[in-house]
Amino acid sequence: MHSKQINMKIRFLIQVIIIVTIIQSCRSSSTVSKISEESEIAFKAGDYNKALAVCEKEISDKESKGKSAIGPVYVGAGKAALELNQLDKARKYLETARSISYSSPDMYESLAKVYKNIDNLSKEITALENYRKFYPQGEKKNTIAIRLFETYVESENWDLANKLWPEIEPQAQSDVNLLAGYLVVNRKLENTAGCDKIAQQILKLDGSNVTSLEWYAEKYYWKAENLYLSEMKAYKAKRTNSQYNRLLKALEQVYPDFRKSRDYYLKLYKIEPKKDYANYLGNIFTRLDDKEKAEYYYKKAK
Repeated sequence: MHSKQINMKIRFLIQVIIIVTIIQSCRSSSTVSKISEESEIAFKAGDYNKALAVCEKEISDKESKGKSAIGPVYVGAGKAALELNQLDKARKYLETARSISYSSPDMYESLAKVYKNIDNLSKEITALENYRKFYPQGEKKNTIAIRLFETYVESENWDLANKLWPEIEPQAQSDVNLLAGYLVVNRKLENTAGCDKIAQQILKLDGSNVTSLEWYAEKYYWKAENLYLSEMKAYKAKRTNSQYNRLLKALEQVYPDFRKSRDYYLKLYKIEPKKDYANYLGNIFTRLDDKEKAEYYYKKAK
């Protein structure tokens, strides 16, 4: 009987300890929730200093005891620091949240912004990809997809950019920069069939878009130049009447294409007088037998 009473007392004490622990845990969670809520209210009101201060106090209190704050507090601090352009601090808090295995759309979005601001393209791509991996239906999924496409173009990941394009295409129909990026992707992948269509679409939106003008300028230049060289080589190898007639027929295509290329390069040169453009113009005017203009642009190309 005595043994039973002892066992009952022990069980009672254990139950009391469990209840106290649960109550303390609830109080702690409630406190943290209030901290996160207070920080979020300040953040949404644009009071980023207060939002940061609230979170940093909780972080300092926890870390002074050798513990970590919970993920939302670190993310709240990171978001506020980011808005205040305190990039080192923002990075530290957001990476801490990730290191304690916390995950949220805000965390990955904010990390991506931090990495963009410090020009760490590879880490920005990873953060964007993780957002899409873990939160495919996240509130910012469209914005994230667009930025990811841009980073793929910047990092010359042509296949990944091309694969992602159908997802952002509906949003890109009136966005010159995205369309220009897609034109670059198609050129690099040698998908030339669609380049004209994309370039035309861009020029309807912006007649001075350099990416599209360069596409047409180079397209007509090399079309004319390659045909000119091949037919001249054939004529020099076999100087017959039939070969000469073939050369004349080829020149009927060559000169109009050189003139088209000339017009595009003149427009490009007016936008920005680059030496590369001047050199092309010198070559074109040489082919068009305008020695004075050819010499003028060759001098500009030096």
